[in-house]
Formats: sequence, C-alpha cells, structure tokens
Amino acid sequence: MSLILKLKAKVLLKEEVVPNIFLIKLLAPLIAQEAIPGQFMHIKCSQDYYPLLRRPISIHRIDKEKGEIFILFQVVGEGTKLLSQKVRGDELDILGPLGNGFNIYPQSQKIMIVGGGIGVASLLALAKESIRQGKEVRVLIGALKRELVLGEESFRSLGAKVDIVTNDGSYKHKGLITNLLEEDIQEGWLPDQIFTCGPKPMLRKIAEIASKVNIDSQVSLEEHMGCGIGACLGCVCKIKTNLSAGNAQAEEKKNNKEEYDYKRVCVDGPVFKANEVIWDD
Repeated sequence: MSLILKLKAKVLLKEEVVPNIFLIKLLAPLIAQEAIPGQFMHIKCSQDYYPLLRRPISIHRIDKEKGEIFILFQVVGEGTKLLSQKVRGDELDILGPLGNGFNIYPQSQKIMIVGGGIGVASLLALAKESIRQGKEVRVLIGALKRELVLGEESFRSLGAKVDIVTNDGSYKHKGLITNLLEEDIQEGWLPDQIFTCGPKPMLRKIAEIASKVNIDSQVSLEEHMGCGIGACLGCVCKIKTNLSAGNAQAEEKKNNKEEYDYKRVCVDGPVFKANEVIWDD
C-alpha cells in the first residue's frame, strides 16, 4: 500500500456526464504522485458532521504531471448528493490513496477490461497505465441503456479498442456484457489478464468465464465502508484460503467444504483475484 495522505484538494471541474453521474477533477499533487489504478479515496462530503461518515470514491483518472485526480461517481444517497453539489473552487477533505490496486503483470501482452455501469469509474486509470506499458487493451462497457454508457470516448482516446453492450439494445450490442466477453474469447482473442468492476452478479460470471479458460482475472469489489482504513471491519468479504493446498484442496472440495477467511475490502482490496472470492455467500 502507498503512503496515505489527509489533505484538502481544490475542485477544478465538475460536470454531470450522464444523468445522476458526475465527474470531478481535483488538484491533489501529493495523492496523484502516490496513487495507482484501482485505489480509492475517502471523501468528507459536507462541512459539518452530517453525514458523519466519509464516502469511498474510486480514483477514475490520474495525471501525475499536472497533479490532478479525477473521480466519477453516481448519486445514491445524501453523501454523494452533497458531493455532486460542489463547485469549482471548493475544497474537499480527502484521505487517500487507499487500498490495493490492480496488478498488471510485466509478461502480459493482452489486457481485457470489463466495466459494468458505474464500475467503469475505477478502470480508466488502469487502461491508461496498461497502454503506457505497451499492452494491447480491449475494453467492454456495459450499461442499461444508451444514455448511461460511461467512458467510451475516454477509453478510445487512450488507444484502446472499445465495444459496448446495452441491456435494452439501444446502443451497439444488446444483452449482457458477459455474453460479449464469452464471444470475444470463443472467437480467439484470449487475453493474458482480465480486469473488471461492476455489479456482483457480473463479477461472479466473469470469474467463472476466466476460470474455464485459465485466464488470470482481478475484480474490484464495492462494499459499504465505515472508516476506510481497516479498523471498523464494516466491509469484510469471504476470501478462499486453500487455493494452493494441492491434494488437501481436492479433499476439501470432495467433502463439500471451502476454507475461507474474512478480508477487509478497504485495505486488503478493493482488488482481489477473482478465483479467491467466495461469490455464493
């Protein structure tokens, strides 16, 4: 984990990119230097004590040269509603960068990035870093309908190949993003790694797809958080502990058992290997 900073960051830009989803650009040079793709920030959304808790917001884009951090978030409650009302010149009290980010393997050549809904928010910085490292990057974006498609032009501007699927068929392909992923793999484009963030049913299906063809897959989990630094245990998830147990693991499966431990999404994640996560819980 990188150095955790607590500081005030000035709002440089705020815009509503699609209905109820906002992009904010912050001047935060120290955090920009420390941050890696997949990490998040814990943001105080008001000037007083309501709401009491900070809100965890994924780091959307990092510009180390300009010292800028972008966040992309959906208004889902009082905290994010207050955050959406910030204007240029306001200052945000932020804690970050927090959590463990994505791990791009040096030997990987082909990268598949799959974002569902607001899950796209944590993936743009990853695409930028992957392309900077010389990887071939494909991005699949899923949304309920055309008006809610996020990040298409941003990913294209980086040089990634982008494909879109909408549930209602109002833009590009119709159906589920996991179907599109399966089609790409069946047609012969086998990535070395799959990175994804989005609704849990989507993550679970992607984990199954990746496991069938033995592709390394990493997922960014979204959980309600309290402290954001691992003290309150409010964001735990079940993670397998017997992945490398060899014959012992086979025996456990035969006995219909699964060894697991509780991990904190805020400090042990939010990024985990997809085959580590217990999805049935």
